[in-house]
Amino acid sequence: MVRKVEFWVLALTGTLLFTGCSKEQQPGLEDPEEVRLPSLPETPYPYSEQGFPESWQNDPGLALFGGTGDLAGITDAGATLGRVLFHDTQLSADNTVSCGSCHQQEHAFADPAVGSLGITSTPLHRNTPGLFNFRYQRRLFWDLRVLGLENQVLQPIGHPDEMGMELAALPDKLASLPYYPALFEAAFGDPEVNLERITEGLVQFLRSIRSFRSRYDAGLANDFADFTADELLGKEVFFRGDTRCNQCHTSRNFFSNQAFINGLELDYAAAGDGGIGDLTGAASDDGRFKTASLRNIGLTAPYMHDGRFSTLREVVDFYSDNIVQHPYLDERLSDNGIGPPGQEPYQLELSELEREGLVAFLHTLSDTVIIADPALSSPF
Repeated sequence: MVRKVEFWVLALTGTLLFTGCSKEQQPGLEDPEEVRLPSLPETPYPYSEQGFPESWQNDPGLALFGGTGDLAGITDAGATLGRVLFHDTQLSADNTVSCGSCHQQEHAFADPAVGSLGITSTPLHRNTPGLFNFRYQRRLFWDLRVLGLENQVLQPIGHPDEMGMELAALPDKLASLPYYPALFEAAFGDPEVNLERITEGLVQFLRSIRSFRSRYDAGLANDFADFTADELLGKEVFFRGDTRCNQCHTSRNFFSNQAFINGLELDYAAAGDGGIGDLTGAASDDGRFKTASLRNIGLTAPYMHDGRFSTLREVVDFYSDNIVQHPYLDERLSDNGIGPPGQEPYQLELSELEREGLVAFLHTLSDTVIIADPALSSPF
């Protein structure tokens, strides 16, 4: 099917070049002769054959989060369409920004900038997180305001500071491009382009970004025989009781579906971003943000919702020594570790070796496969 797409695209592009179509003839295109065409393999990548390892499927921690990411299913043609959509700047109002502009593959689909730049070149006020393992994520965005990828993927496209596209005009714009009708036909059986199908294509591609091939995962299989002394010390620090790192970052995915107040500020709203508190108005939600997965953490700097920390060492130092008292600080960050929120924050006072070891261990969670996988890369 994809080979037919390529032939169809080439034929139609040649027609466009020799007939000199105007912008009026191709609504939504700035210049039809300059539209980049996706380069796709003759045989689609086997997105539908991929899955999580048995160890993940049997992980009791992950069982708590269900398997929501597999409900819609993934087809090779559907994820191929989603890959093109994800990396295509034509989905933005001025044809300059794609989803992949801010979610960069080499950074585990995060952005190394503190605030990503959309079509207005106004930095976003929250850091762009990495994208992977959506099977286990129900609520999305830093403030968890959206339930399900199906309700999330179009929001950045329509956001005026991000991709700025008028969503009602998007189907006609994509249908006018020479390569989309055949891609939609391969995915859905006919060439109709609509928002529901755009959503489904993007969702299928995003659900195909699965990260479970790190040095840590290899260590689970060989009893960490290849870990350095620093990495072994860091693993011990991470999982031991007093640091409580693994009480918030749980399971094989090193995350939680809970949102925590972690003591970055005394008053988050006054500092500029109250997180969930900005939505609910509740004092108990001031500064409550999503608990991000630590997988690929070595690839996704800077850190925290606002990107305030540029290195993992800064993050470790913060949790060791600098947590700010907050009336609703999560109890796991207190000396007691249990009981009501808002207690005095603990002072771990980790040694230099422990700090460096913890940083070294966190780097073992990086998956160098997804950052180079051609099935996930830009086809343009």
